[in-house]
Amino acid sequence: MAPSRVARLRERGADLTETAGTWVERRREHWPPLDLAFTYYERDREALASVLGSAVALRMYLFFIPALVMLVGLAILLVGQDQLDSMLNTVSISGSMAKDISSAASASDGTGWLFLLGGLWLTLWAGWSLSRVLAACAGRAWRLDPKASKATMPAVGALSSMLLLLLGCTLMLNRLRERHGIAADTTSWLLTGLLISAAWFVVSWFLPRRTPDPGALLPGAAVLGITLTALQWFMQFYLPHELAQTSKVAGQLATSMVALGYLFLIGRLMAVSFVVDAVLFEEVGSLSRFVFGLPVIRAIPRRYPIVARFFDLDSPRTDVRPGTGPDEAAPAP
Repeated sequence: MAPSRVARLRERGADLTETAGTWVERRREHWPPLDLAFTYYERDREALASVLGSAVALRMYLFFIPALVMLVGLAILLVGQDQLDSMLNTVSISGSMAKDISSAASASDGTGWLFLLGGLWLTLWAGWSLSRVLAACAGRAWRLDPKASKATMPAVGALSSMLLLLLGCTLMLNRLRERHGIAADTTSWLLTGLLISAAWFVVSWFLPRRTPDPGALLPGAAVLGITLTALQWFMQFYLPHELAQTSKVAGQLATSMVALGYLFLIGRLMAVSFVVDAVLFEEVGSLSRFVFGLPVIRAIPRRYPIVARFFDLDSPRTDVRPGTGPDEAAPAP
């Protein structure tokens, strides 16, 4: 292809890009959903959510391995090594992983305490590292000063508890679905979504954000609960059959790729939840302000100032709009 033709194609592409950008900018002024979508897209890129999501995935991998070791150690102390194989089958752990766990557990009499204490220490260390990345991700999403985007010990405890809850619920609900059919299956998925949403709300509470209003955290908690539950369903119902076929060709490589991809998606969804919270709070407002603006209920903050302070109802609406600058931002207490 002649150089002149390549240059004309590049100019044509640049013109089309500029025309599309102009059209989008005009539409954004008159169509709020489009403006909200592009605001989210811009904030997602600004917050480096994809990169930080990958960092979250790596640290989650480092978290789940010692967490599983810790739970196995606790199980050995509670039910004994003789009942360990039966318990592993009950929570749907089988195959080479179950064999490795059983052989390691029978190596010595003090394996239970070794697994429990060693796994607990490594789990807390991995939880601290993961909390630091999530705090940085939340701070960038809310446009906070990086110096203020630090993890705290309550955040480490809440995050570690949330992930252990997710792991334990996944194992137990698997068995519940196998034993009690479709009614328990549907109920268990609803319960899983509610538990994940509630747990992530608690985790977000201890991470940096621009406003102390808890209502600002509800959209992100709902998004993570719904999407992560859907991902869990995909991983447990659709993927096993496809993975079994692929494993015949790719072997353990296919399983490793699925596990890493699963953790990356979880990390990406966590980063998405922070951006959703920040964008909706700045562009739409908080659910708390809407609720306390209703008749009768609006009198509560005036009568009880502590309620107004707790839900951040006294701060002007313009204080949280984009452009306030990172130096003026402060993390929630």
